[in-house]
Amino acid sequence: MNYFVFILGIILLLITAIDLINTSLSVRGGGFITKRLSKAIWTILLAIYKKTGAKKPLELGGAFILVAILINWLLLIWASASLLFISQPDSLMNVESNSPTTIVDKIFYTGYTLSTLGLGDIEPDGSFWDILTSILSFTGLILISIAITYLIPVVSAEITKRRISVYITTLGCSVEDILMNYWNGENFKELEQPFMSLTDTIILHAQNHKAYSVLHFFHSSDKKEAFALNLTNLDEALSTLFHRIPASQQPSFNVLMGLRRAITSYLVTLQEAFITSGDETPPLPELSALETKGIKLIQGKTADLAYENIKSRRRLLLSLIKDDGWEWKDLQAGSYNHEMIFPSK
Repeated sequence: MNYFVFILGIILLLITAIDLINTSLSVRGGGFITKRLSKAIWTILLAIYKKTGAKKPLELGGAFILVAILINWLLLIWASASLLFISQPDSLMNVESNSPTTIVDKIFYTGYTLSTLGLGDIEPDGSFWDILTSILSFTGLILISIAITYLIPVVSAEITKRRISVYITTLGCSVEDILMNYWNGENFKELEQPFMSLTDTIILHAQNHKAYSVLHFFHSSDKKEAFALNLTNLDEALSTLFHRIPASQQPSFNVLMGLRRAITSYLVTLQEAFITSGDETPPLPELSALETKGIKLIQGKTADLAYENIKSRRRLLLSLIKDDGWEWKDLQAGSYNHEMIFPSK
């Protein structure tokens, strides 16, 4: 027996199993291999979009990455198990010719064993290989089942993410929109109810994103469903309320802080998708419409210092937007049409 090949197969199988389990059965966001494979594919798709302007690769990116993760697991399991049989030239016998099998035969046999289908014309030669075949059959069944069932909660979590995004756009499609829509002439207290609703759902998404970092790679070209854009608008609206609006006109401080902390719980998960704050600080939101309405804004050093203190947060939001294929200027893209449009006959 070639012990080096056998041990290599064991190590590769263990690494694959750990990556699969960390990705699908833990809340760590993904295993070492899966996270890097996902980011590498997304980087390529993002480069294609920036070079060609074609949005389709990004729209299909999430589904493509999910399939790539699944195929990667299957190939690694198959390759590692094949190495175990390849380590011994006579580990398998051809029943028809009563002769040792080739490397191709062993790879073929391993694939059938892992799929639990079995292969009648090739059999293990010896008790050790009989037991190993049984172990691999059970291992393949368990690992492949886990890998496939991983897809279902990811899709469900993506639906939740898009629902949150659309809900934010019903409040407004920019910082000005959100604030103007909920100014009652005296204060912004009417924002309390929708903000409380968003707090729970964003916390839920933060936990989903922590468990399934692949969620970041699901892109929608429809700005109503573009989570990165609409979450940034929401956070920028909170920053404006905290630092530009007098305390007497703000919604409840506890409501504002609850939502702010919920968004923060999501932002801290971005490291799992290899997103960090850049060096570029985005411009402050346009608030001229609020001033036209007679809303007195806090200006000067007080506001400047407040925004300086949240510079890293805003830079991280800019990185999030760019990694999703957008630019900061897309935040000011205007209102969205929420009316249902029926095709004419």
